[in-house]
Amino acid sequence: MFQVFYKLPICSLLLKSDGEFLTEVDFCFEEKFKENSCELLEFATWELKNYFSKKLKVFKTPLKLQGTSFEIKVYKALMQIPYGQTVTYKELAEIINHPKAFRAVGNANSKNIIPIFIPCHRVLAKNSIGGYNGGINIKKFLLQNEGVKI
Repeated sequence: MFQVFYKLPICSLLLKSDGEFLTEVDFCFEEKFKENSCELLEFATWELKNYFSKKLKVFKTPLKLQGTSFEIKVYKALMQIPYGQTVTYKELAEIINHPKAFRAVGNANSKNIIPIFIPCHRVLAKNSIGGYNGGINIKKFLLQNEGVKI
């Protein structure tokens, strides 16, 4: 297992890889793990640097999608939401042809272990910003970085 930190103004990201795929991204406030990088993580951090400097809009880092078949369907749909755009949980449910499953879509979002690369921050509740595993401040930071007015 390989892991590195990527520092943001609001927190750090702990990126994990099996050497072939990015397997997990955790928001953290303490860098208490030993880094052990690999070529894939070097590429992923290069992409993050370019994403946060607004030079990259689509990630190419290979991801290891994990979850139920429904969750993976949601994650693939999330990766189709363009940079700087948002959808509601209901709209995402309609996109994946499960129009009444907006709560299940929200649940799948909450289980996303590769945030940013799988951009669950681009999904909003009907009348609010909605929740986010990293916290609302991080969700706002990510959306503002993409130019979304909140």
